[in-house]
Amino acid sequence: MLRESLAAGFLVSVLAIPGMTTLLVAQHLHPWETPSRSQLAIVGVWSLAGALVFAGTSQSIAIAIASLGILVTLICRRFLRAYYVSGPILLAITLVSLVVGSAWGISFILSLPISWITRILMLVNGALMVFTLPLGLLTLLPTQSYLFRKRWYRPRHPLPSGTLTSYPKVSFHVPCYAEPPNVVCETLNALSRMQYPNFEVIVVDNNTKDPSLWKPLEQHCAALGERFRFFHVDPLSGAKAGALNFALTQTDPATEIVANIDADYVAAPDFLERLVGFFDDPNLGFVQTPHDYRSWFGNSYQRACYWEYVPNYRLGIASLSEWVASYIIGTMCLVRKSALEEAGGWAEWCLTEDSECAIRIHALGYSSIFLPQTFGRGLIPENFHGYKKQRFRWAVGPIQQLKKHWRLFLPTPFAAPSKLTFWQRVFEFSHSLQESNTLIALVMLPFGLSTLSSILYHQELIIIPSVVWISIAVTIPSSMTLRWLSYRLVGCYSAKDMFGATLASLSLVHIRMVASLTGWFSLKPPKWERTSKFKALPNQLQALKSASVESLLAILFLSLGCVLAFQSSFAQPDILAMITFGLIATGLAYLSAPIMAILAEYQLKQEAHPSLLRPTFNHEFHADVKVPLSSKR
Repeated sequence: MLRESLAAGFLVSVLAIPGMTTLLVAQHLHPWETPSRSQLAIVGVWSLAGALVFAGTSQSIAIAIASLGILVTLICRRFLRAYYVSGPILLAITLVSLVVGSAWGISFILSLPISWITRILMLVNGALMVFTLPLGLLTLLPTQSYLFRKRWYRPRHPLPSGTLTSYPKVSFHVPCYAEPPNVVCETLNALSRMQYPNFEVIVVDNNTKDPSLWKPLEQHCAALGERFRFFHVDPLSGAKAGALNFALTQTDPATEIVANIDADYVAAPDFLERLVGFFDDPNLGFVQTPHDYRSWFGNSYQRACYWEYVPNYRLGIASLSEWVASYIIGTMCLVRKSALEEAGGWAEWCLTEDSECAIRIHALGYSSIFLPQTFGRGLIPENFHGYKKQRFRWAVGPIQQLKKHWRLFLPTPFAAPSKLTFWQRVFEFSHSLQESNTLIALVMLPFGLSTLSSILYHQELIIIPSVVWISIAVTIPSSMTLRWLSYRLVGCYSAKDMFGATLASLSLVHIRMVASLTGWFSLKPPKWERTSKFKALPNQLQALKSASVESLLAILFLSLGCVLAFQSSFAQPDILAMITFGLIATGLAYLSAPIMAILAEYQLKQEAHPSLLRPTFNHEFHADVKVPLSSKR
């Protein structure tokens, strides 16, 4: 009876997910203030009717949970006016389905006629899966709130041109290490065209041994005039953070704002004119704009990488600004010099010295703004090795931050003294843990293989109930729909581009797992490695090597899936059939890495023969992109 009741509750919540997902998509594509009662009633009746079909004798449970859904709807309409009503309801029913589904899963395992070894192993796997749920929600929901929200109250747009009444001194800091001179000179030329009367540019080349790389920069700075100062420092410890700290010591004492620009970024002429005015608020610590990229349009590999990058910057991090919890991402940012100095400068021990610094600035009580508009574009790594190396650095750094500052994120009675708000603590903690879910999957692997071995050894047949297959059939399309909506909101309308971005994201799963292991368990801090800006050359051996581990794992999982398929009962789907699907899906996910490596190699070969290239295209800096962050305020 208990298991039937739990199944009924699970079905009510699960079957409501596609309805609310559809309603949420409709509200984004054709905005209206709130859905009508009739529209909500249709979704509710459909969900309830579907649940009653499968609820058996537990119809009263289904009706009770449906009534709870109506109550949640009324609460959302009354108190969460900044949100599409379908958003919080979708979140609520997802949480209900996870909780009730977990309870049903435990009761199902306890009722099975199986050996005690298999039962214990299945319960351990279930417990690990349940453990990932709050961690997954904690790391995903803060950056996906843009899907639920219709009204924003903090700044989402740069200031209009021509509105500045004062021009505080701005110091651009451009760190370099063994960079191609032509790339850096293009960055400096863009800064020389800045539409702002009061700025300086400090270029710090640290530890470059080859004079042919740094001498042209020194000469170019001299040619650009007295605003540009060049320093070649060797030796200088601390990698990029060390160069930025050195630049801080050379900054004009009259400087009020520091602007960090990566050596490959071409900034828009109105970058300062449109953003400096925000610093009229004496409590503002920094303003950040997104990473963005150029010269990717005609390159299939870089195009996939581009659309994988964009949603996080245009939507994810930007949405955190509503809670003053966004962070610095290293380039195209403005930081109040006094706040930076009060916080202690840039952390030379951290691979993400930018986002780490934001923690200390917020802890001092300063606010921040993240604007989703582009003011500069850099270069995407041209091969898969560079792409992985960049993502490794971005994944390890937040773990280093958490290990250093964890006391700041504790509840108020136990936390280290700071001015961090509750939501800043939650979201900073979330950011630091965003890659750690992969470790749970790694821990689950040996238990999963042990469970499989026990089932095969005892020749146990465990039939998967229809409720599980229904939930899979419902949730996977809903999840894909929300992902499709995210891409639409950043201007990605092509199914091919969406597939490419998904492929690029899957290709990074392994390196994120390696980064998590390194960040948590490595006794020696990983070395800071820059992303090369030099033109990559075709190298088939290097391409295969860059994805060799993922290729071997893909072969392993696909082989195990094929072998297990002969043991599975697909006519009456059992747990072996589910594991088979899981192994094959994992193998295909790992296969995305060698596909990306080969695609990058193919593009490099095309570029070696210019006649094969398609025209490139660069978006305008302020292209009109449909994002909810620019909606009503």
